[in-house]
Amino acid sequence: MKGKIIKICAVLGCIVLAATAGSIYVSAKGAKKDVIYDGIYIGSINVGGMTVKKATNTLKKHVEEAKSETVSVKIDKHTVKATLEELGYVCDVDSFVNEAYNYGRTGDIIKRYKDKKDLEKDKVVIDLAFTLDDKKVKNFVSKKCTVYDVQAENAKLKRKNGKFKIIKEKNGRVIVAGETAEKIESVIAGQWIDGGIIVEAIMNDTTPEYDSTTLEECQDMLGSYSTSFASSDSARSQNLVNAASLLNGITIYPGETFSVADHLVPFTVENGYQVSKAYASGQVVDSIGGGVCQAATTLYNTLLKAELEIVERHNHSMIVGYVEPSMDAAISEGSKDLKFKNNTEVPIYLEAYTANRSIYFNIYGKETRDLENRTVEYKSEVLEKIDPGEDKVTIDESLPEGYEEVTQSAHVGYKAQLWKIVYENGKQVSKDVINSSYYAAEPRYVTKGGKSSDSATEKPSDNNDNKNEKPTTAPSRTKKPQATKTPTVTKAPVVTKEPKKTKASVATKKPSAKEE
Repeated sequence: MKGKIIKICAVLGCIVLAATAGSIYVSAKGAKKDVIYDGIYIGSINVGGMTVKKATNTLKKHVEEAKSETVSVKIDKHTVKATLEELGYVCDVDSFVNEAYNYGRTGDIIKRYKDKKDLEKDKVVIDLAFTLDDKKVKNFVSKKCTVYDVQAENAKLKRKNGKFKIIKEKNGRVIVAGETAEKIESVIAGQWIDGGIIVEAIMNDTTPEYDSTTLEECQDMLGSYSTSFASSDSARSQNLVNAASLLNGITIYPGETFSVADHLVPFTVENGYQVSKAYASGQVVDSIGGGVCQAATTLYNTLLKAELEIVERHNHSMIVGYVEPSMDAAISEGSKDLKFKNNTEVPIYLEAYTANRSIYFNIYGKETRDLENRTVEYKSEVLEKIDPGEDKVTIDESLPEGYEEVTQSAHVGYKAQLWKIVYENGKQVSKDVINSSYYAAEPRYVTKGGKSSDSATEKPSDNNDNKNEKPTTAPSRTKKPQATKTPTVTKAPVVTKEPKKTKASVATKKPSAKEE
């Protein structure tokens, strides 16, 4: 009995299967073979009943129009926009059309039947996605979105009337560029553009590295130095005043390298500088910002006193008069810089000002050196003096014989080095060369007149028409002029004499007007 039931069920199953297959066959036979089945959408576009060619053209047109669609990135209160074209979008139209066309046409007979039945109940939507140019998306985020980053700010120091005031730190909020770019690509890859897309940027809150508590430790004087500019003219004096103002009030954090040139340039009138004397190619010339090297030099000696790490330092091309050889530091826009590193564990504060025709630098931080038992001395040593040689004479034929003017004084050349000597309990424990410097020798530059007295005096004419005329006297300028004296500014710098071996603190001599 049981066996008969099984056989009957098997026969019925075959009949049902055959009927189903017949139905599928009839349905498939009656369907149009060259069009996409009704009820199929690609994104928001109904491609049902379309040929592959028509569907392709329709979709391409829609995709082309989407180039101008906007992707908006919200960054807190700000919105940054870009078009799909700017983000380098790509859409593989053919693959989506083929997918639409093959719906109900692929798989076994059962699957094809089921797909057709699904179409009778509801539409089928094929998600349309764009692929963006990864490089362009990242570039958009990093250049246009990150401008709204709010960087965390370390606490800062301000000194007024001999007292420190701490400016409190500020928290920041910045865009996470890489993750935001990935989010944009992900959203667009899974969404059909229809009226634009809004993406919330991924943001991080940031905190500063150094807060007010850390800066409370910055109270000790680490180094101090000054030089005089009493003999400087008003333009050079103004350049030093300006340099001091640009370098004053700066907090430098542990491990940070400070560039003096970066804070002084550009050497322009707009940046507060005037025209004064400077060194250039072995000559004294007029230059905007002439004299700022005295500010750099004064700071250099302050750094030595504080024993901070010198990263970059250059000597002048010729000797200067306001410090001993090898104790100077030259600044030249684009080529010479003074750089130092805060090699302490707490922030340091740079103070600079002018008073009583002198420029002053102070460096404050946390003192960790043994000041009671340890002392440091810096000594300049001249290794060689170089004779400036014979005068360089220029003959000016427009000036009378006997005329002579010194246009630049001679400069003795030097080879020198700077020693750092450390004493502990009055006993020398180390002596090291800090730098070696070479200063070029330059001869005196002299202009002499070359016009002879014969050519400068008109002889009487033998013409009878001029018999009664007195001879014309030579012009008064053929007289030896009073200006044969060497101008004041062309005097050789004080340090052209072999300097004494001095301590680092001896640097208050009157400065020369001739320096970089």
